[in-house]
Amino acid sequence: MAERWSGRRLGRVAGALSGRTYTLRPARSLAWRVAMWAGACAFSAALGAAALAGWNAQRAGMAPGRCAPEPVDEGQQQTELARARLALAQESAARAAVQKSADSAAADVARLNVELQFLRGQGKTQAASRR
Repeated sequence: MAERWSGRRLGRVAGALSGRTYTLRPARSLAWRVAMWAGACAFSAALGAAALAGWNAQRAGMAPGRCAPEPVDEGQQQTELARARLALAQESAARAAVQKSADSAAADVARLNVELQFLRGQGKTQAASRR
């Protein structure tokens, strides 16, 4: 009889447990979860930035975080500057010569255009007088 009674009681307890609705509740608060995600994102961004800096340094052939300046020879720098100034002066002179030539050609075209208009006008008056 005791077996029968305990079986019924166990059945009732099991029925009561299975009849309820259960919802999952997070073990940690929302603030904790947001902080963990923000930390994971910040860590990932820092790791990615470090990897990118290392990759760029490897491609450039120098140690990461260091940029060794090359010594500059003042004489060579002045020579290069003088060469650049000379090239600029030559280019400026060449442009001026081309511009002068273009202006002369434009004046010739205008003069020839006037002559052509005059000759066309002369041809029309002679054709009209023949009729």
